[in-house]
This record gives sequence, structure tokens and C-alpha cells, in this order.
Amino acid sequence: MLVAVTAQKFGCRPSSLVGLGDSVLALDFDLAAAARLLDMERAARQEANADFEEVPSSSRAARSVDW
Repeated sequence: MLVAVTAQKFGCRPSSLVGLGDSVLALDFDLAAAARLLDMERAARQEANADFEEVPSSSRAARSVDW
């Protein structure tokens, strides 16, 4: 997980951080790292939604987004 987060932060492939030379193995490693990042983001969103749902609707502030 730490390798995946570090690679995302620095904009490189996780396989290059650990020095994988075999292209097939590197692709598998990169895909596994991407899956871990997606799982982490999904869990964070679910946790944020659960926290948001605990707040009574009357105390929620309305937000507008202007693109």
C-alpha cells in the first residue's frame, strides 16, 4: 500500500519504485497497486458518507457548486 501511495504522489509506476524489470510482472504489480488505491478510496468515501448520514438533516448546510 505504501508503494502505491508513494507512486501516486510522485507520478510514477509502483513497479519502477521497487525495480521490477520484467514487463509482465511489472504490469501485474502496477494493477495490484491500483486496485489497492481504489479500495482505499472506496473505503474512505463510505466512511465519509456514514459520518455525513449521522448528522441530522436540519443541521446540514446547503452547498452549491458553480462550475
